[in-house]
Amino acid sequence: MYETLLTRFSSEHPCWTAELLERAGEETEGLSSLADAGLLRECGGVYALTDAGQAEFERAAAEMYLSERPAESAEYSAQKLMTTDLWLEMERCNLQRWGIKRYFFRPQIDVRPALGGNDLFSLSGGTLRWNYTAHSDYCAMTETHPLVSIDERRPELPDAAALEAWNKLPAAPLGIDMLLLCDYDFENYLDFRGHPGDPMRLINADRFAFSAANNVNDQLGIIGRYHLWLAELRHLRIPGFLDSDSHEQGSVNWLIFFAATQKEAEDEAQRLRELGSVLIAPANPMEIWTLSLESLKKLAPRQEVIWDVLPAAGISVFRSLQR
Repeated sequence: MYETLLTRFSSEHPCWTAELLERAGEETEGLSSLADAGLLRECGGVYALTDAGQAEFERAAAEMYLSERPAESAEYSAQKLMTTDLWLEMERCNLQRWGIKRYFFRPQIDVRPALGGNDLFSLSGGTLRWNYTAHSDYCAMTETHPLVSIDERRPELPDAAALEAWNKLPAAPLGIDMLLLCDYDFENYLDFRGHPGDPMRLINADRFAFSAANNVNDQLGIIGRYHLWLAELRHLRIPGFLDSDSHEQGSVNWLIFFAATQKEAEDEAQRLRELGSVLIAPANPMEIWTLSLESLKKLAPRQEVIWDVLPAAGISVFRSLQR
């Protein structure tokens, strides 16, 4: 009974409100029955699985041949609820009929070296300094494996031994809430057979990383780790392929901080802009934007491509710098 509704409470979307479930196309009259049966618990209008709900989820998912895993029991999280809200809006607005949308929720992306605090960045008197650029492991990696041009790139690992050694370094999680990969005109890229350094299939995709971090220190931590991720991809994993696809068309790396209201998004954008272009300089080309759910919800539904959605609703903080 109400098994489809119960299996909405997956590890990707661990908590729901009735309003969000209705927007996802679910009938919500079963929520009270699931709560009465001890499979869901409710707090302030937010529902999450109980321990018994986890077990019932697993049984129902196996019966329906679903690959989803249940969320942790009683997982209430405003940040995860906002991420589900964001996903629903992105699905409502963006058709992407000539491409493929791939969503990763709280992806496990390891970033090396594992730096935090002043080892990653310092902010004093409004001046931002990226301290990771002086770290010995980072310097050794970038100096030993310089950037390559399109003409020099190859669909193979440039130095498998160096990558293996790099992977043994302590790592920190990137810590984003959602990654959206847009495989544009994918039929035109079927001739590309992949790259051994690219298990997430980042090549031939535009990449949009979303974070609900809402204070400067947390945001700078995310930005610094995003820098490090891009550096690893450019120097060790897929050199020459990150910023230009296999047909030599440009690919983008956007980092987007999302908030509930337009006022919050505007304030965050202004605070970040005040730090200057150093915000993206070590990892250029990349872009930083802010986005509000309030603005996104005002957009017309079913627009063709993501470039009709994000630039219309978002606020540009810094665009890629001219070289």
